[in-house]
Amino acid sequence: MKLYPIQIHQGLDPAHLQRAAQLYFDAFRRQASPILGINEQAVAFIRRCINPQQALSAIFEDKLAGFVGLRYGDQSFLRLRLSQFVDRFGWMLGRIRFRQASLFEQPVGAGDLRIESIAVDPAMRGQGVGTWLLNAATDFAGRQGFKAVHINIPDTASDLLKLCRRVGFNYVSTQTRSFLKPFNINNFVTLTKIISLSGSPNVPVTAE
Repeated sequence: MKLYPIQIHQGLDPAHLQRAAQLYFDAFRRQASPILGINEQAVAFIRRCINPQQALSAIFEDKLAGFVGLRYGDQSFLRLRLSQFVDRFGWMLGRIRFRQASLFEQPVGAGDLRIESIAVDPAMRGQGVGTWLLNAATDFAGRQGFKAVHINIPDTASDLLKLCRRVGFNYVSTQTRSFLKPFNINNFVTLTKIISLSGSPNVPVTAE
């Protein structure tokens, strides 16, 4: 069953930030928990790092069904600052944890947009939310004049890889990152969707 109607909003409503942080942590627990821990403080830390303007959110019955975090220009969905880690973990450990988090940084070229993260409420998976979000990200990129949309997918996220291929993303490369083995990740697959005039199905986006 697919959920209708899903509304796609540009940005994250302040009322949805806590839920977005929890969804992010749940989706990226494998990467996040070794750095931030597994308690409520980890989710609170993520919430403070979220840049709500760099997201597209899927809303169903006034609830956050999922979101996609975007990176372009000098703006990213998660704004990670050394000072935040030092405040949270102390002078020395904070620097170590900040360095670990920086290993996941994904640079983006001029004129391109990168999907930094995507998360869907577990209760709403399999109902088209991820497809709506990926198509919305492509539509947003086209309206903003970007040439391509990129996404790096860890080898542990086979379902996301299949979904991206289904909505028109094409394989570019596989990158082996041995330094991420402590996070149980060996490879990242890079997929790209070139923006064209035909584009993907138009998804109406409402500004927050």
